[in-house]
Amino acid sequence: MTIYISTNLYEAKQLPDIFSLVKKMPIPVGIELFPEWQSTIFEQVIEDYLVDFKKYKISLHGPYYQTEHSKKAGTAEYQRSMQYFAKTLQLSSEFGSKYIVYHNNNCKVLPDIKKEMIANSIENLALLRNKARMYNAQIVVENAGVAAYNNMLFNQQEFIEMAKSIPEKILLDIGHANANGWDIKTVMQELAYKIAAYHVHNNNGCDDNHNRILDGTLDFPLFLSWYKQYTPQADIVVEYGKQCAVDIEGIISDVKNIYTNIQYA
Repeated sequence: MTIYISTNLYEAKQLPDIFSLVKKMPIPVGIELFPEWQSTIFEQVIEDYLVDFKKYKISLHGPYYQTEHSKKAGTAEYQRSMQYFAKTLQLSSEFGSKYIVYHNNNCKVLPDIKKEMIANSIENLALLRNKARMYNAQIVVENAGVAAYNNMLFNQQEFIEMAKSIPEKILLDIGHANANGWDIKTVMQELAYKIAAYHVHNNNGCDDNHNRILDGTLDFPLFLSWYKQYTPQADIVVEYGKQCAVDIEGIISDVKNIYTNIQYA
Protein backbone atom coordinates (compact mmCIF):
# COMPACT_ATOMS: atom_id res chain seq x y z
CA MET A 1 0.00 0.00 0.00
CA THR A 2 0.95 3.62 -0.48
CA ILE A 3 -0.14 6.78 1.33
CA TYR A 4 -0.81 9.61 -1.10
CA ILE A 5 -1.41 13.32 -0.47
CA SER A 6 -4.04 14.89 -2.73
CA THR A 7 -3.36 18.22 -4.40
CA ASN A 8 -7.00 19.07 -3.70
CA LEU A 9 -5.34 21.12 -0.93
CA TYR A 10 -4.24 23.80 -3.36
CA GLU A 11 -5.40 26.33 -5.89
CA ALA A 12 -3.74 25.82 -9.26
CA LYS A 13 -1.19 28.58 -8.69
CA GLN A 14 -0.23 27.02 -5.33
CA LEU A 15 0.29 23.53 -6.76
CA PRO A 16 4.12 23.59 -6.43
CA ASP A 17 3.61 23.79 -2.64
CA ILE A 18 2.89 20.05 -2.69
CA PHE A 19 6.60 19.35 -3.10
CA SER A 20 7.65 21.17 0.06
CA LEU A 21 4.86 19.35 1.93
CA VAL A 22 5.74 15.83 0.82
CA LYS A 23 9.44 16.43 1.48
CA LYS A 24 8.59 17.10 5.13
CA MET A 25 6.75 13.80 5.54
CA PRO A 26 8.34 11.28 7.94
CA ILE A 27 7.78 8.45 5.44
CA PRO A 28 7.83 8.27 1.64
CA VAL A 29 4.46 9.32 0.23
CA GLY A 30 2.95 9.64 -3.22
CA ILE A 31 0.96 12.46 -4.77
CA GLU A 32 -2.62 12.22 -5.99
CA LEU A 33 -2.87 14.91 -8.62
CA PHE A 34 -6.25 16.63 -8.90
CA PRO A 35 -6.40 17.86 -12.52
CA GLU A 36 -7.95 21.24 -13.31
CA TRP A 37 -8.05 21.35 -17.09
CA GLN A 38 -10.30 24.40 -16.99
CA SER A 39 -7.28 26.34 -15.69
CA THR A 40 -4.43 27.46 -17.95
CA ILE A 41 -2.39 28.01 -14.78
CA PHE A 42 -2.73 24.32 -13.90
CA GLU A 43 -1.52 23.24 -17.32
CA GLN A 44 1.47 25.58 -17.10
CA VAL A 45 2.42 24.30 -13.64
CA ILE A 46 2.31 20.70 -14.89
CA GLU A 47 4.58 21.63 -17.77
CA ASP A 48 6.99 23.55 -15.53
CA TYR A 49 7.20 20.85 -12.84
CA LEU A 50 7.00 17.72 -14.96
CA VAL A 51 10.37 16.44 -13.79
CA ASP A 52 9.50 17.06 -10.14
CA PHE A 53 6.23 15.13 -10.32
CA LYS A 54 8.02 12.19 -11.90
CA LYS A 55 10.10 11.79 -8.73
CA TYR A 56 7.02 10.53 -6.85
CA LYS A 57 4.47 7.77 -7.06
CA ILE A 58 1.46 9.34 -8.75
CA SER A 59 -2.24 8.59 -8.76
CA LEU A 60 -4.73 10.77 -10.57
CA HIS A 61 -8.14 12.01 -9.65
CA GLY A 62 -10.31 12.22 -12.71
CA PRO A 63 -11.34 15.67 -13.93
CA TYR A 64 -14.00 17.20 -11.68
CA TYR A 65 -14.51 20.86 -12.51
CA GLN A 66 -16.76 21.41 -15.54
CA THR A 67 -16.99 17.63 -15.90
CA GLU A 68 -20.16 15.56 -15.88
CA HIS A 69 -20.12 11.88 -16.80
CA SER A 70 -23.87 11.41 -16.39
CA LYS A 71 -24.60 13.41 -19.56
CA LYS A 72 -25.38 11.60 -22.79
CA ALA A 73 -23.30 11.62 -25.94
CA GLY A 74 -23.77 14.69 -28.11
CA THR A 75 -24.21 17.19 -25.29
CA ALA A 76 -21.68 19.95 -24.66
CA GLU A 77 -21.08 18.59 -21.15
CA TYR A 78 -20.31 15.15 -22.56
CA GLN A 79 -17.87 16.51 -25.12
CA ARG A 80 -15.99 18.58 -22.55
CA SER A 81 -15.89 15.69 -20.05
CA MET A 82 -14.47 13.31 -22.63
CA GLN A 83 -11.91 15.92 -23.72
CA TYR A 84 -10.77 16.47 -20.14
CA PHE A 85 -10.55 12.74 -19.45
CA ALA A 86 -8.51 12.22 -22.63
CA LYS A 87 -6.00 14.78 -21.32
CA THR A 88 -5.98 12.96 -17.98
CA LEU A 89 -5.19 9.68 -19.75
CA GLN A 90 -2.26 11.36 -21.47
CA LEU A 91 -1.04 12.61 -18.10
CA SER A 92 -1.46 9.13 -16.67
CA SER A 93 0.79 7.76 -19.40
CA GLU A 94 3.37 10.48 -18.74
CA PHE A 95 3.48 9.84 -14.99
CA GLY A 96 2.79 6.11 -14.89
CA SER A 97 -0.20 6.81 -12.66
CA LYS A 98 -1.43 3.90 -10.56
CA TYR A 99 -5.06 4.70 -11.33
CA ILE A 100 -7.53 7.42 -12.32
CA VAL A 101 -10.55 8.15 -10.12
CA TYR A 102 -13.95 8.26 -11.87
CA HIS A 103 -17.05 10.06 -10.59
CA ASN A 104 -20.31 8.74 -12.02
CA ASN A 105 -21.69 12.24 -11.58
CA ASN A 106 -20.98 15.64 -10.07
CA CYS A 107 -24.23 17.50 -10.74
CA LYS A 108 -27.49 17.38 -8.80
CA VAL A 109 -29.63 14.27 -9.20
CA LEU A 110 -33.19 14.87 -10.36
CA PRO A 111 -35.41 11.91 -9.36
CA ASP A 112 -37.22 11.74 -12.68
CA ILE A 113 -33.97 11.32 -14.66
CA LYS A 114 -31.91 9.37 -12.12
CA LYS A 115 -32.13 6.13 -14.11
CA GLU A 116 -31.08 7.96 -17.26
CA MET A 117 -28.12 9.54 -15.43
CA ILE A 118 -26.99 6.12 -14.17
CA ALA A 119 -27.31 4.57 -17.62
CA ASN A 120 -25.31 7.42 -19.18
CA SER A 121 -22.55 7.25 -16.58
CA ILE A 122 -22.20 3.47 -16.91
CA GLU A 123 -22.12 3.76 -20.72
CA ASN A 124 -19.51 6.54 -20.53
CA LEU A 125 -17.44 4.49 -18.09
CA ALA A 126 -17.43 1.60 -20.58
CA LEU A 127 -16.19 3.92 -23.31
CA LEU A 128 -13.42 5.30 -21.09
CA ARG A 129 -12.52 1.77 -20.01
CA ASN A 130 -11.65 0.94 -23.60
CA LYS A 131 -9.70 4.15 -24.04
CA ALA A 132 -7.82 3.54 -20.78
CA ARG A 133 -6.54 0.21 -22.09
CA MET A 134 -4.75 2.07 -24.87
CA TYR A 135 -2.81 4.00 -22.21
CA ASN A 136 -2.30 1.02 -19.90
CA ALA A 137 -4.33 2.98 -17.35
CA GLN A 138 -6.63 1.72 -14.61
CA ILE A 139 -9.88 3.46 -13.67
CA VAL A 140 -11.30 3.18 -10.15
CA VAL A 141 -14.85 4.28 -9.35
CA GLU A 142 -15.56 6.52 -6.36
CA ASN A 143 -18.72 6.89 -4.28
CA ALA A 144 -19.26 10.52 -5.26
CA GLY A 145 -21.86 12.99 -4.06
CA VAL A 146 -23.43 14.04 -0.78
CA ALA A 147 -27.14 13.71 0.02
CA ALA A 148 -27.31 17.20 1.57
CA TYR A 149 -26.19 18.64 -1.79
CA ASN A 150 -28.64 16.48 -3.79
CA ASN A 151 -25.84 15.02 -5.91
CA MET A 152 -25.65 11.48 -4.51
CA LEU A 153 -26.49 9.26 -7.48
CA PHE A 154 -26.22 5.92 -5.60
CA ASN A 155 -27.33 5.19 -2.07
CA GLN A 156 -25.35 2.65 -0.06
CA GLN A 157 -26.98 -0.51 -1.41
CA GLU A 158 -27.14 0.84 -4.96
CA PHE A 159 -23.44 1.66 -4.85
CA ILE A 160 -22.56 -1.82 -3.60
CA GLU A 161 -24.62 -3.43 -6.36
CA MET A 162 -23.14 -1.14 -9.02
CA ALA A 163 -19.60 -1.81 -7.76
CA LYS A 164 -20.12 -5.57 -8.00
CA SER A 165 -21.46 -5.28 -11.55
CA ILE A 166 -18.47 -3.52 -13.13
CA PRO A 167 -14.91 -4.76 -13.75
CA GLU A 168 -13.29 -1.67 -12.22
CA LYS A 169 -11.98 -1.54 -8.68
CA ILE A 170 -13.47 0.91 -6.19
CA LEU A 171 -12.11 3.93 -4.36
CA LEU A 172 -14.15 4.34 -1.19
CA ASP A 173 -14.39 7.93 -0.01
CA ILE A 174 -15.09 7.58 3.71
CA GLY A 175 -15.85 11.29 4.08
CA HIS A 176 -18.68 11.04 1.54
CA ALA A 177 -19.88 7.82 3.16
CA ASN A 178 -19.94 9.49 6.59
CA ALA A 179 -21.81 12.56 5.32
CA ASN A 180 -24.38 10.24 3.72
CA GLY A 181 -24.90 8.17 6.85
CA TRP A 182 -23.62 4.95 5.30
CA ASP A 183 -22.59 1.94 7.36
CA ILE A 184 -18.93 2.10 6.36
CA LYS A 185 -18.04 -1.23 7.95
CA THR A 186 -20.73 -3.00 5.93
CA VAL A 187 -19.56 -1.39 2.68
CA MET A 188 -15.98 -2.43 3.43
CA GLN A 189 -17.06 -5.99 4.20
CA GLU A 190 -19.18 -6.26 1.05
CA LEU A 191 -16.56 -4.73 -1.25
CA ALA A 192 -13.31 -5.77 0.41
CA TYR A 193 -12.20 -7.62 -2.74
CA LYS A 194 -12.98 -4.56 -4.89
CA ILE A 195 -11.50 -1.70 -2.86
CA ALA A 196 -8.21 -0.43 -4.29
CA ALA A 197 -7.95 2.77 -2.27
CA TYR A 198 -9.62 5.19 0.11
CA HIS A 199 -10.03 8.94 0.20
CA VAL A 200 -9.75 9.88 3.86
CA HIS A 201 -11.04 13.07 5.45
CA ASN A 202 -13.67 13.98 8.03
CA ASN A 203 -16.78 16.15 8.31
CA ASN A 204 -19.74 17.10 10.47
CA GLY A 205 -21.82 14.14 9.32
CA CYS A 206 -23.72 16.17 6.77
CA ASP A 207 -21.52 18.49 4.72
CA ASP A 208 -18.56 17.57 2.51
CA ASN A 209 -16.07 19.53 4.65
CA HIS A 210 -12.87 17.62 3.80
CA ASN A 211 -11.51 18.25 7.28
CA ARG A 212 -8.52 16.54 8.88
CA ILE A 213 -9.05 12.90 9.85
CA LEU A 214 -9.86 13.56 13.53
CA ASP A 215 -11.93 16.71 12.94
CA GLY A 216 -15.50 15.48 12.60
CA THR A 217 -18.08 12.84 13.46
CA LEU A 218 -16.35 9.95 11.68
CA ASP A 219 -14.57 7.63 14.13
CA PHE A 220 -11.30 7.45 12.24
CA PRO A 221 -9.47 5.06 14.61
CA LEU A 222 -12.40 2.66 14.22
CA PHE A 223 -12.12 2.96 10.43
CA LEU A 224 -8.42 2.08 10.65
CA SER A 225 -9.26 -1.04 12.64
CA TRP A 226 -11.64 -2.12 9.84
CA TYR A 227 -9.04 -1.20 7.25
CA LYS A 228 -6.51 -3.54 8.86
CA GLN A 229 -9.09 -6.29 9.07
CA TYR A 230 -10.65 -6.11 5.60
CA THR A 231 -8.41 -4.20 3.17
CA PRO A 232 -4.84 -3.94 4.50
CA GLN A 233 -3.34 -3.65 1.01
CA ALA A 234 -5.49 -0.73 -0.14
CA ASP A 235 -3.92 2.68 -0.71
CA ILE A 236 -4.87 5.64 1.47
CA VAL A 237 -5.22 9.09 -0.08
CA VAL A 238 -5.31 12.03 2.34
CA GLU A 239 -7.78 14.31 0.57
CA TYR A 240 -8.13 17.52 2.55
CA GLY A 241 -9.86 20.75 1.58
CA LYS A 242 -8.04 23.97 0.82
CA GLN A 243 -8.73 25.26 4.33
CA CYS A 244 -6.19 22.71 5.60
CA ALA A 245 -3.31 23.78 3.34
CA VAL A 246 -1.72 26.09 5.90
CA ASP A 247 -1.77 23.41 8.63
CA ILE A 248 1.40 21.67 7.49
CA GLU A 249 2.27 20.26 10.92
CA GLY A 250 -1.27 18.96 11.27
CA ILE A 251 -1.09 17.12 7.96
CA ILE A 252 2.28 15.64 8.90
CA SER A 253 0.82 14.52 12.23
CA ASP A 254 -2.13 12.85 10.49
CA VAL A 255 0.12 10.94 8.11
CA LYS A 256 2.20 9.76 11.10
CA ASN A 257 -1.04 8.69 12.78
CA ILE A 258 -2.15 6.65 9.78
CA TYR A 259 1.23 5.06 9.20
CA THR A 260 1.77 4.18 12.87
CA ASN A 261 -1.60 2.48 13.04
CA ILE A 262 -1.35 0.44 9.85
CA GLN A 263 2.35 -0.34 9.44
CA TYR A 264 1.84 -3.81 10.86
CA ALA A 265 -1.34 -4.48 8.85
